[in-house]
Amino acid sequence: MKQSKDVMFARLVNFRVDPQKLQTHFLEHVKLLPATPYRDNRVDYIGWSVTSRDGTLADGIRRISPNQAGTRGIMPTEVCTGYLAEVMDGLHDYGLRPYRARIMQLESEGGEMPLHSDATKETWRLHVPIITNANCFFEWQRADGSIESVHLPADGSVWLVRVDVTHRAVNRSDEPSNRVHLLMGLTANPDFRMLTEPWLPVLREEAQSQS
Repeated sequence: MKQSKDVMFARLVNFRVDPQKLQTHFLEHVKLLPATPYRDNRVDYIGWSVTSRDGTLADGIRRISPNQAGTRGIMPTEVCTGYLAEVMDGLHDYGLRPYRARIMQLESEGGEMPLHSDATKETWRLHVPIITNANCFFEWQRADGSIESVHLPADGSVWLVRVDVTHRAVNRSDEPSNRVHLLMGLTANPDFRMLTEPWLPVLREEAQSQS
């Protein structure tokens, strides 16, 4: 029986957002407010907290040490209104328990983030693309060194990605694209029944059949 730990990327089943409403909220409300710069693995972002530990827009944009007390930022900020608040409420109603939700705009164009991992045990993040382009990818490196590359379209789908598996975000566009995602951590890992195609197994299917 498959479990979530067998998968490194999947779409959230039976849950979609209205991408136009989410983009409008970002452009007309979020983007007008002060952003916090963040450099992660040699790639530059700016971000706005949707939920944080103290309700401010900056808390949680930069990485929070797992050893630091009170790391579960769940207090809504001033951008968590309108349709964005509906999305967050919908995720709670679905059964997910997100924290440290933020909107991150990738500033670096044409660069590749180094491959890295963010955790030592099964850990998922939820991504909702708001603005993207066909040259943006989320990539994982398998144990044999091969790379799996996936484009996450801004089509209303909600994506679950493993960050304990070696991975990176890349934007190979050579012109301004302002790739923007709503992303957040999850207090508990998703049940396998929450995952649907397209998805990628941690082990290749042929390797699983031989084991």
